[in-house]
Amino acid sequence: MKIIQSPSPNFSISKYTKIGIQIHKTLGLMPSTLEWMRNSRSWVSAHYLITKKGEIHQLVQLKDRSWSAGRITTRSLSDRAKKIMIKTIWGTYVKPGHYLVQVEYECLLNETFTEQQYEASSWLYSQLGFDIEKDKFLTHQDTAIDKPDLEKERKEIIRRLFYIPEDPCDSKPLVLDSWRQLGITVEAGKIILFKKL
Repeated sequence: MKIIQSPSPNFSISKYTKIGIQIHKTLGLMPSTLEWMRNSRSWVSAHYLITKKGEIHQLVQLKDRSWSAGRITTRSLSDRAKKIMIKTIWGTYVKPGHYLVQVEYECLLNETFTEQQYEASSWLYSQLGFDIEKDKFLTHQDTAIDKPDLEKERKEIIRRLFYIPEDPCDSKPLVLDSWRQLGITVEAGKIILFKKL
């Protein structure tokens, strides 16, 4: 896989380090959705766009803030978002694009991600250069209640990232190169061991 550089002028300089990921649906299709995020009049962008074919476009460098997830619905923030969102000294929230990698998926409202998008996600997230933690992986709805529900897609990406089998009783051996790769989680009352990326 490779990352296609598709720079957008829609970004701001940021002083924050990226600590997690936030996923979105474009609600539009290629090529117009990519063209829109690269148009200076749109005032929107993302760090990455993953197409239905699994192509990965980088629009904004990770050191910068992409212009997505700009509106935060504070009264309806998810518990998961409240735990990781950064506040200013005045008590307002810092825009998530500063410290969360913003990833748009080419996807219409009532669609789900393609297999190629899931595969591209696993590859991309393993290349980001920081450990991804489940509790630092948000959907757009975590910060804005009126956005599409991506919980099913979030769970599937996490399952693949952490090698959690669809059937927890799957007896395939877990092969590790070192103990630092061992992860442990509890789901549905069962202890699950997995290999960290």
